[in-house]
Amino acid sequence: MRDDDDLLTIGEVAKLDGVSTKALRYYDAHGILAPIETDPRTGYRYYAPDQLLEMDVIRLCLEAGVPLDSIEAFHQTDGSLDWRALMETGRDRVAREIARLRTLETSLNDYLGEMTRKARTPADGVVRSDLPPTWMVGRPWPYYGGPFVLKPYLRAMTLLRTAVREAGLPRLLRRGIIIDCREGRAYAYQQFEPGIAKPRSDAAESAMTGIDATGIDMAIPGAAGTGKAPDQDISPTDNRTVPINDASHAGDDSVDSPDFGFDPSLTVFHPTGGPAEGQVIERESLTACFDDALAMVARNDPNKWPHATVCEIWGSHTADGRVRVRYTRHRCGVGRTA
Repeated sequence: MRDDDDLLTIGEVAKLDGVSTKALRYYDAHGILAPIETDPRTGYRYYAPDQLLEMDVIRLCLEAGVPLDSIEAFHQTDGSLDWRALMETGRDRVAREIARLRTLETSLNDYLGEMTRKARTPADGVVRSDLPPTWMVGRPWPYYGGPFVLKPYLRAMTLLRTAVREAGLPRLLRRGIIIDCREGRAYAYQQFEPGIAKPRSDAAESAMTGIDATGIDMAIPGAAGTGKAPDQDISPTDNRTVPINDASHAGDDSVDSPDFGFDPSLTVFHPTGGPAEGQVIERESLTACFDDALAMVARNDPNKWPHATVCEIWGSHTADGRVRVRYTRHRCGVGRTA
């Protein structure tokens, strides 16, 4: 046996490293961290000073989320632990957790931006602007052309929200119905961000939040209580038309677009941005809001405004219990099924 001055008792290791003697005995019994020597007469365990570093690695991996009972799986044929593989596993778990937290941060920033946004609305209640590019995932809305049906809409939103979450993508605030006015197709949609949020320039931040440098809301919020009739015509600012993009069915390798891992029954849209006009519709219920907005869509000239969206508004209930949605018609390039 080595000189006692070169070794540490189990109690000394526990005090120096802040780990319990019970945990050290567990590590020994399961081959995770065995003492350098064990007295055959007394059964006392003795540890070498450099084993404190091994204890640090075990602690770091546990804090990173590596399950204690899985560490045994890192045993090599000679009985020792594969420390490199163990640390790489811990590092990978940390990277996934960082990505998860950044995803949550992106979603929360988008919701906070909606609450703090200060839009300037013209006297006629119509906001005219260029919408920034965005990403959406959607599924066909078979009720287009008839009355709005609330329960199927809410079920569609739950399905899309779950799909974005399971894909590990930041879910942004906007959701609703997007319409191809030329073809009479409609989709329930959920907006998302395709990557992890990173520091942005002012211009990129504007595209993310929907606010331009002047503070005008680029997401077409309009304003409630302006007296604007829901069927009042909104003249286009010019005659530009952005071509329609091909959308990609999730998992369709024939389409040159990112594979976000969505179910093949869903469709990914990537509106490229473009001229838009819209306003807020305020009614006594969400169903009434959507009915009025979709009626406005039906009256659009599809050659002037080939696409339209109706989306819910965060914190949309007024003091008297009324609800608001945003109606927007635009000439953004919007994906469609091939």
